[in-house]
Order: sequence, then C-alpha cells, then structure tokens
Amino acid sequence: MKLLLFTFSLMLFPKAIEAQEKLTLKQCLDIGIENNLTLKVARGEIVKGKHNISENRSRLLPQINFAASLNDNFDPPVSVTDGTAYGKTYNVTKTLQYNSSAALSLQMPLYSQTALTALEISKTLDNLNQLSYEKAKEDLIMQICKIYYLIQNTTEQISLVNDNIRRLTELKDIAQAFFDNGMALEVDLKRVNVSLENFTVQLDNAKAMLSEQYNMLKYVIDYPFEKDIVAEEMSENEIKMAELSGLNTSLYEFQLMQKKLQLAEQQKKLAKDGYLPTLALSANWAYTAYTDKFKNWFHSGESNHWYQSNGIGLSLRVPVFDGFEKRSKIRKAQADIDNAKLSYENLLKNMQTQYANAINDLANNRRNFNKQRENYQLAEDIYGVTVDRYREGIVSMVEVLQDEMSMSDAQNNYLTANYNFKISNLNVLKLTGQLGKLTE
Repeated sequence: MKLLLFTFSLMLFPKAIEAQEKLTLKQCLDIGIENNLTLKVARGEIVKGKHNISENRSRLLPQINFAASLNDNFDPPVSVTDGTAYGKTYNVTKTLQYNSSAALSLQMPLYSQTALTALEISKTLDNLNQLSYEKAKEDLIMQICKIYYLIQNTTEQISLVNDNIRRLTELKDIAQAFFDNGMALEVDLKRVNVSLENFTVQLDNAKAMLSEQYNMLKYVIDYPFEKDIVAEEMSENEIKMAELSGLNTSLYEFQLMQKKLQLAEQQKKLAKDGYLPTLALSANWAYTAYTDKFKNWFHSGESNHWYQSNGIGLSLRVPVFDGFEKRSKIRKAQADIDNAKLSYENLLKNMQTQYANAINDLANNRRNFNKQRENYQLAEDIYGVTVDRYREGIVSMVEVLQDEMSMSDAQNNYLTANYNFKISNLNVLKLTGQLGKLTE
C-alpha cells in the first residue's frame, strides 16, 4: 500500500512542477506592457484623442443637411394686409390647412481662426496622450522591476533561512549527543531550540511575504491568479548596468512639461482669436407645397404644386464688445504659461538633484553590496569554525549561537544591500533614458 501511494505521489509531482511557469524579468515586462489595465486605459485615451482631432477638423469642412416636414394646421392662422388694391380696407387671407417642405442646406466656413487654433490644440492634446502613455509604460517597467527584484530577494532569503535551519538542526543533534553523554547542559538544548523557533517564524513570514509579492506581480502584469509563476534567478552578471551618460533631458517628464507649455500658449492664442472675424458661406435649395385638403396631394393643381426657392449668401461675424471676457481669458492663459515655465524649471532642478543622488547611491550601494557579500561569506566561515570547535569541546554553545546570530545579521545585511544595489541601478537607468535595455 505504501509503495502504491509513493508511486502515485511521484506521478503527481511532475504535474505540480509543470503547473508553475518560470518567467524572466523581460517576459514579465512584455506581459505587463501588453496586459496591464492602466496601460490599456491610456491606449484608450490615445484613441479618444484621435477622434477629438477628427471632431475639430470637421468644423472646417462643409456641413450639408436635409430637412423635410409635413404639417396639418387644423386651425390655420390668417394674415391681414392692406386691401385698397382690392377695393376694400383690409384683405384677410386664410392659410391653407396642409403644407409640406423639403430643403437642402449648406454651411461652409471660409475663415475661422478659432476653429484652426482649436484643431491645433486637439493635436497637442493627442501628443500629450501619447506622452502620458509612454510615461505610464515607463512607470510600469519600474514597478515590475521593483516587485521582481523583491521576489528574488525574498526567495534568496527563504533559501538562506532554510540553510540556517539545517545547520541548527545539525547543531541540535550534536548538543543532544553531548547532553546524553553528560558533556552538555540542558540549557544548551533550549538555546538551540529557541534559535530554531525564531528561524521557523522567519521562514513562515518570508513565505507569506513571497506569496503576497507574487500576487502583486500577477496583478500588475494582469496574469491569471489561478496560475503559479516563478521568478527566474538572476546572477550579478545578468544585471544590465546603467551607463553614466548624464541626465537625459528628453525624458517623458520633460516632454510632457514642454507640451503643457505649448498647450498653454495655444490656449492664449485661442483667446486672442476671439477678436478676429469669422466668414462663412451658406446656400439652400428648398421646395414648398400647400393644399386645403389632404386628398389634393394626389391631384395636380396650384394647391399642391411644389414651389422652388434657392439662395446663397455670405455671413460675416465681427466681435465688438464682450464685457472684457476675452481679455480675462488671455490674462488667465498668460498666467498658465508663466506657471508652466516655472514648473519646467522646477522639474529640471528636481531631476538634476535626483540624478546626482542616484549616481551617489549607485556607487555607495555597489561598494556596500560587495562589502556585505564579503562579510556574509566571512561570517559563514567563522560560524563553521566555531561549530567545529564546539564538536571538540573547546567553545560553549553560547559562543556558537552568538556567531550564528552574527551570520544571520550578515545575511540580512547582504540581502538588503543586494536589493538596494539593484534599485539604485534601476533609478540610474531611468534617469539616463536607458530603461529600454530591460526590454531588449
């Protein structure tokens, strides 16, 4: 029976392994860029902006409309005119009960600077949508990388804690053998058990944290929650290091701010265009018919004859006075321009500060990472020597556990330094415009 259960478990284990998909950082980035819901919304805004351009362009094109009507004036109105020509004081004319009309009209702007400027504004807004999308994609890349690095860090932490538990379990067995032979105190066993319990708690916390990090990664890249993924291990040589090429002033933050300045200037121009006249061409082709009885629509005669009326004209609109509304709009737009210039200047100084700090952080974190890695290896060696000396009865359990604690601290410092080094390199990649390296 036991053999059967063992065989069945072996059959299931490979399937469990196969259910986990191993993803590289680049694969996570590709999936995220394709599926992230925030980016999909941004792409929708781009489509919306294209339609906005078409809408504003239509205001410069001819507008043709057709209209038709059929009316039953069951209580027809009358008109009273001078009747001297007919030998009476007044001439009272009663309108026929039924009338119908059909008309085709044309409206075409010949000159409207306001409409032209509005079209240019819609194109600028479209550019802003494009840049906002690229900025959102860049932010997404940063977010995915940070989560991915965090997962790698937590995974390594779990591995190190498992190694510590294995070492302490071996140490416990040694202490138990010493105790059984009267060579150690019971308190030594208790000390080892306390350390083991502490590492067990750390392991449980790390596993829970790793599960949450994977859930966050799946949410960000819009990956099915029911599927398991595993982040691929990444060596130090696989990290795409940033080139210290200086702050890239073509970053999307700068481009967005420049477009906002351009938009403010166009808004001012739009307000000024309100002082300019507009000229439009209009034309119409219409047919009208009247009758006193509905049945007469189906008989020939003057009462149901269609009378044609055509016309063409020009309309000129010249603004004269609007209560200083346009003047206020111009002043408000100028304030927006001034604020946009100050915002750009502030952004430039802020980004320059960020770059200087990022370069400093990268150099410092690189040094710290190398030192902490050496310290961790040294602490591991010291612990191994101390355990050997404990086996020989030269040192006490207290000294062993002190070195074990020092090794654990060195491990945590190493993991923190490793993560900080990756993040600082990521920040430099972003500020120098080299994030594209991660998706290559």
